[in-house]
Amino acid sequence: MKKITKSYHRSKISFWNAINTEWNAIKNDKAIIGVFLSIAFLVLVAYTFVYSNQVVEKVPVAIINQDASRLSRDYIAMLNSGDGLEVKTSYTDLQEAKVAYYENTIKGIIIIPNNFEKNIKSGKQVTITTYSDASNMLFYKKVLGTVTTINGYFNAAIIIKKDVLKGMTYKQAVENYTPIKSVNNSLFNISGGYATYLIPILTALIVQLVLLMGVGLINGTRNEDRTTKSHFPRLAHKGGTIPVLLGKAILYTCLFLIIIPIQIGIVYTLFSIPIRSSIITVYIFIIPYVFSVVFLGLVISSFFKRREDSLLFIVLTSIPALMLSGLSFPPESFSQFYQIIAQLIPSTHGIEGFVKLTQMKASFTEIMNEWYKLWGLTLIYFIMASFLLKLKVKKINSYSK
Repeated sequence: MKKITKSYHRSKISFWNAINTEWNAIKNDKAIIGVFLSIAFLVLVAYTFVYSNQVVEKVPVAIINQDASRLSRDYIAMLNSGDGLEVKTSYTDLQEAKVAYYENTIKGIIIIPNNFEKNIKSGKQVTITTYSDASNMLFYKKVLGTVTTINGYFNAAIIIKKDVLKGMTYKQAVENYTPIKSVNNSLFNISGGYATYLIPILTALIVQLVLLMGVGLINGTRNEDRTTKSHFPRLAHKGGTIPVLLGKAILYTCLFLIIIPIQIGIVYTLFSIPIRSSIITVYIFIIPYVFSVVFLGLVISSFFKRREDSLLFIVLTSIPALMLSGLSFPPESFSQFYQIIAQLIPSTHGIEGFVKLTQMKASFTEIMNEWYKLWGLTLIYFIMASFLLKLKVKKINSYSK
């Protein structure tokens, strides 16, 4: 019993020593303070401000009106009536419009053919030609989507008018043209805003990036100075890595328990990004997320002798982590190899769970799968970090001899 009590007492001292040592390392290193402040807050605010308009509006497009009829002018007025496009009618031919496109003053070209009104009135099909910038998906979607929508309304107006002239009532003509009425409802991201889509993903990714950089800098410094053993004297003892690793993880978790509500409370409120979960639920979810990232950071930084090397590696790997998170492409469409790699990165599950909680109003039971996966990664990286710390201490001991 005395042996157990003594072991517990030493582990407790080692645990609080780890928290105190790590905290001193953070507050005394300007680079680490800069990482936490600049990335955790400034980068998130900057990105949110850039995308604060949420949706692309008034995309400039050139109209080449080869018909110059009343009906063609009505069509142009319909294109210009909404928030989607800003039509410019000063172009006389395609060549002139192409020059403006390459000068980046317009993002698309719409050609209304000759005999537009005449062919419509005679019942002939008319072709509206649209050129849109497919190198930018937002502009491409806006131009093509707006033109398609207006063409649908314009076609409906023509057919309904003809049916009314045949003796139908307006209601009958509308029902005859659209026997199936569709009702579209946007779920979660109601405005279709880009910031509402991007910022929750970026918030979860910043947790990983800040932690990996912070842990990498601190651990890299200790690798350079070979001070790991002196800072954590009980590492060489049996079970000595457990209180040290837990102390580090709990300290960083406490830091993010302060950072997360500031990010959500200030940034999300300032830029009208919805939050559909309680902060307590978010807290519970991010505990294994922070733990797994901290242990992963310790594993990565153990392979580098200088802090700059570990930092550079972490920054470079942050881009693949972003791509594999599903931000730009559905993870289900990745090859089997990359799907496996993505499962080993904490941000993959952290982002998915965080977005479900804050944007989709998921209950905690609905994100248990991601939560369990994060705990699984926590265990894997904890074992690896513990082994590498033990190995490092043995090397230091061999050097000292």
